[in-house]
Amino acid sequence: MKIIRLSGYVGFDITSAYVADALASANGEDIEVHLNTQGGQVYEGIAIYDLFANYSGGKTLIMGGLVASIGSYIATAFDKVIAQDISIYMIHNVSTCVCGDYLELRKEADALEKLNGHVGDRLARFSKKSNEDILGLMAAESWYYGKEIIDGGFATEYRETGKGNLGTNDVDVAKLKYHNGMKQVAAFLGEPPKKPKEEKIMTLQEIIDAMAPFIANGEFKFEQAVALFKAEDRLITEEQTEKLNALGEQDVADLIARAEAADKLVQDTAMDEAFGKEGLLRDFANTSIKAGLTIDEIKTNPVALALAAKNAAGEDEPGIVEHKDEGAPAKGPKRYKY
Repeated sequence: MKIIRLSGYVGFDITSAYVADALASANGEDIEVHLNTQGGQVYEGIAIYDLFANYSGGKTLIMGGLVASIGSYIATAFDKVIAQDISIYMIHNVSTCVCGDYLELRKEADALEKLNGHVGDRLARFSKKSNEDILGLMAAESWYYGKEIIDGGFATEYRETGKGNLGTNDVDVAKLKYHNGMKQVAAFLGEPPKKPKEEKIMTLQEIIDAMAPFIANGEFKFEQAVALFKAEDRLITEEQTEKLNALGEQDVADLIARAEAADKLVQDTAMDEAFGKEGLLRDFANTSIKAGLTIDEIKTNPVALALAAKNAAGEDEPGIVEHKDEGAPAKGPKRYKY
């Protein structure tokens, strides 16, 4: 049996691309999925549900500490759904952020109501409840803890771990943390970070190669050649510029190494100021930089906002995220936050 662990925000930490790769690797073998999520993007959640629902092997889902929002929809794709005495489960209405005139808002509300009905229908089919009952529970934002999950029809089995000693107050704390966390992504307006504009950018080696003839024949000093090829931001200090001029054309490899070191120093300093020198937030920022995002784009990412909030609250502790999606999410239809 192949074990797949999914933890985090649907559409960022948990993506259909990752799930598709995991299922391809399972190759028809029975799977056991451990799910812990506060929810996320509805359309991405529906895509993930579809992948699991159409998987040919046996499918078991084990609920972790929290299965909420669109996570409840994903859970209905499985043959067996195991709730634990430590699990918290939540269903509510689909929501989004939108701005515009009354016609735009009315159009969006109609679309949202239809999407809400679709989610409700799937939950009703799984739980054997009526659509009216499910829609009422969604409208009330209903929370379930431990055995209440299977009693409510949202799981097929119940498991005692011996650690489930939470009380009503702890569920209230979970609700508070959930809503505070979702507030961190409210300004995000349900859209994924945009990829940087694709344009031809000369590499440092290409710039050096292009400069060499101008420097060699004495037409330009190095800093003039840099300006010609619009690479001023690659030189950091006047002292470094003087040293590079002194190198001339005799040691291009050293020239490249010095310029690259200067680039890295500036970026590391900016990253330290924006995300700290270590911790989950810095790890996420490092991964995003490698994926091609800018520091400003990372600052508005909902995952970064949530981690920054944890840092501010002194909660920067290792999580259980089993994978990292190093690319910005692909463009697609409007993302609804559920």
